[in-house]
Amino acid sequence: MLFRNKNNQSKRRRLAHILAGCIIFIHAYEKYESGHQSYVFFAIAGLLFLSIAILHAKIEKKAPWIDGVFLIIESLLSFIIAYDYFHMGKKALPACYVLVGVAQLFIAFYKSKKGMALHNASHL
Repeated sequence: MLFRNKNNQSKRRRLAHILAGCIIFIHAYEKYESGHQSYVFFAIAGLLFLSIAILHAKIEKKAPWIDGVFLIIESLLSFIIAYDYFHMGKKALPACYVLVGVAQLFIAFYKSKKGMALHNASHL
């Protein structure tokens, strides 16, 4: 039901962001268990992600660029993962994470620009 109604698009985004925040916390725990110090960044990002996701509908009305912020956080986490893999001596996998991080940054700026245009058009 939640996924069929187009009026629930904000709820779907909110649910997706909450699930992503939970996944970020799982990464934080995994990094902690494996002895990487980057678990602190993942824990902080998870807290930010969940707090913004819980208030997504209210924030989106005042700040239509909020989805871009989510993507920027995800991009930073991709770069941290790439750094960890480079530090472990891996070569191809970290390059993929860098590529994903760059793509997330481009999409973030696109979504932010689109959200601002829609926001400005609705206030005219």
